[in-house]
Amino acid sequence: MNKYTFLANTACLALACASSSKASLSAQPPPSPAQAALLNGNLLEAAALFSEYCQQNPLLYMADCLQAGNLWTELQHWEQVELVLKPIANPLGSELALEACFPLAFSYFERGQLEEAASLLKPIAEYNGPNNRWQLRAKTEYAICLLEQGERTKAQLLLETVAASSPSPEDELEQNSWAKAKFFLAEIAFLYFAESPFCNRCPVHVMAQEVEKKAQLLLASQELFVQTIQTQNTYWAIAAGMRIGELYETLYHHLLASPLPLEIHPENAESYRKEMRKLLRNLLGKALQNYESTLHTAERIGVTGFFARRTRERLVHLTQQLLDSPEDTPTTPLE
Repeated sequence: MNKYTFLANTACLALACASSSKASLSAQPPPSPAQAALLNGNLLEAAALFSEYCQQNPLLYMADCLQAGNLWTELQHWEQVELVLKPIANPLGSELALEACFPLAFSYFERGQLEEAASLLKPIAEYNGPNNRWQLRAKTEYAICLLEQGERTKAQLLLETVAASSPSPEDELEQNSWAKAKFFLAEIAFLYFAESPFCNRCPVHVMAQEVEKKAQLLLASQELFVQTIQTQNTYWAIAAGMRIGELYETLYHHLLASPLPLEIHPENAESYRKEMRKLLRNLLGKALQNYESTLHTAERIGVTGFFARRTRERLVHLTQQLLDSPEDTPTTPLE
């Protein structure tokens, strides 16, 4: 699951820093070389220059270290992220020290160091004192760490508390964490759906019950994805739309690969599968409709990134498969 975005889009963080720097520079002397490089869009040079301040005195130049860490995160230079942020990150420290925990946790997460990431996020998630504006974000990211560590129930309970919260309309970080929590709750429901098995060589009426159960699990996951879309967070809404399409593709492939019912003789397996492909074709039609509408929305509002690319890839792939097999349906599963 870590192929999906773990933290809030770090590009937004870097651009936000650049915008604030640009606004503040209007009434100040010329920018420093690091600020100038950032304003010119040269992220690598800016990250290196901001990092030089960290080497001099990290605690004195905490804001520059945080800026460097965000830029190295955007560039996916994980060792550099740790180098500049580890000296200042502290979940119980100042505002800057606390904020530095998030990109540092991201670098740990990306390198598979889940325990290190969780140890940074857990104190922030559990702190119930006043003015903890980072708590929703910490709870969401900590829950994702738990999910990756196999603690699905704990992760689900934590995500449910975030999803049930009332984030401040003016706080983009809280709004993003709220939408993200809803998305990952839907992802957990997707896992339960995907893991729901079919019995081997059961009577038709038993198979029908299992198909009904799987369909209900699909609808439960779909409803949570729809709730994500309703948050109006563009990034996670596109992600949710794409995953709804994959729900229907997954159901198609699972049904097609299910064991033969007891009443069907193995000699008739090929004709049974062929008939099943015809009957199940409408599931791929539903997937295609979701991909088309999601991609149209992404292009209309200018959303890019992994989920938009994935939606386009699935749309192109599925469209070509259906065109190549007008009377039957191919069986290439989702990757």
